[in-house]
Amino acid sequence: MRSAISPVEDPHAALERMLIDEFLGARGLTRHSASELPAAEATKLLSAASEYASLRLAEIENRAHYVDEIHRPS
Repeated sequence: MRSAISPVEDPHAALERMLIDEFLGARGLTRHSASELPAAEATKLLSAASEYASLRLAEIENRAHYVDEIHRPS
């Protein structure tokens, strides 16, 4: 029997996947094609893609906080 409760997904998960896809796409790859590379190469590439996504997410969050600050009433 399947539970009616679905797991809660990180609100940034979809954006993170999109950024990883962007990183891979810039290199002519997809997540599927990257997974077909030799294990060491795939691991290195996906690690770099994850780092790229993390940095971009941090940048987006910082910009959102900045915009929130400048629009907050004094």
